[in-house]
Formats: sequence, C-alpha cells, structure tokens
Amino acid sequence: MSAQEEVYQDLVAVIADLTEANLEVPVIVEGERDVRSLRELGLQGEVLPLNSGVSMFHLAESYSRRLRKAIILTDWDRRGGQLCRLLMDAFEANGVRADVDFRARITLLCRKDIKDVESLAAHVERLARQADGGWHGKESKKFYSQRKSRAVQSRRARRILATRSRPRGP
Repeated sequence: MSAQEEVYQDLVAVIADLTEANLEVPVIVEGERDVRSLRELGLQGEVLPLNSGVSMFHLAESYSRRLRKAIILTDWDRRGGQLCRLLMDAFEANGVRADVDFRARITLLCRKDIKDVESLAAHVERLARQADGGWHGKESKKFYSQRKSRAVQSRRARRILATRSRPRGP
C-alpha cells in the first residue's frame, strides 16, 4: 500500500469519526465555504461559521448559553491557529469544552497538501482517485511536455525530408 493510500484511509477514518461526533456536538469553522466543504464530506449536524460580525468573546458567550462542548476546526495556517487559541480561551472562560483533536489529526494528514478546511472535500476526492489508481497527478505535465507544436513538427518533417532527398556520397 502506498503512502497516499494510507493517508487517504486515515483521512476517511478521521472524517467518519468527525461525522459521528458532529451528530451530538457542533463544529465551529471560519466561514461559509468551510461549512459547504464539510457538508460535501457528509457532516449532517450543526456546523457554525465564525465570521458573523460579532467579537470572538461575544460569540463564545452566546454559544455557551446553549452548548457544553464544541469541536473547533479552523484552518491550519497561522491565522487559523490564532483563531483556534482565541476560541479555546473564550470557550474556557465561558465553561464550554473545546475539542481540537480533529483539527490536529486532519492537520497532520493534510499539512503538505492543503492549508484550509474549504479545500478538504476536493482533497479527499483527489486522494480517492489516486487510491483507485485513476489519476496520479502527472499526466497533464507529461502530456504537455511531450507534445510538440505543429510548427515544430512541420520543421522537423521538412528537415528529415531534406536529408533523405539529398544525394549521398561524392
């Protein structure tokens, strides 16, 4: 089994665990595109976007009125890490248990390939195609690197014909 197949299987397992946990616990993401991506992956529970125009503390305060636990799934770039820490602190201050385990597991599996939650659904689809043996990510480069333009092909053909039609010898 290749490394990409292992990553794909691990990622599918993490997403299955997340989908199961999401039935009881809401997932908090950065924006609407993140919500759409998680819906494409099969999350059916509550997925709440952060960017609603309210300060982080007020948002955590309003969530704490109806939540006791939340899953934080911000992007794994610098800004996502900062938002995750701010949310964890705000939730802790309001008595909400914040779970960042899924963020850590997905980050570990996807760090080199993608940097945000909104790209996650497309990344899983791409890994599925690679695991099935259909697409390996290099055909297009190979196709264009080996392809010659019509002008190059006609020049080469004229050169070959010219060398064949010349008389050989003295």
